[in-house]
Amino acid sequence: MAFAGSWKVAKFEGLKAVALAFGVDESKMDPAKLQGGSVAITQDGDNFTFTATGGLGKSGTHAMTVGGPSEGELFGKAFSGTTAWAGDKIVATGKSGVKLTRSVEGGQLLYQIEFGGKVGKCWFNKA
Repeated sequence: MAFAGSWKVAKFEGLKAVALAFGVDESKMDPAKLQGGSVAITQDGDNFTFTATGGLGKSGTHAMTVGGPSEGELFGKAFSGTTAWAGDKIVATGKSGVKLTRSVEGGQLLYQIEFGGKVGKCWFNKA
């Protein structure tokens, strides 16, 4: 249940390089959009609900079951793929080759996004 709770963006790095590799138009990148971004996570075993405000995609709610498919939005573009546990981390591997790893490290929620040889990270503190 380490993922459950409300989280606010604390810091981020490398996201612009990943977004460019992902094909996002540079004129549509607004790092300020991440400031104040948040996510509320509920967890029941392998079942998760994420409610995001601001951040890397549009605000809204999506659900997923680890071990099954995942669909959503990343950098304003559609994302679909599969999810799996890697120890205590959730790894979503997209059909496009993008990899999103969610983990809790040192009391912070960490989203790590990998695509096109680039790595971006976004850390969240408990709200």
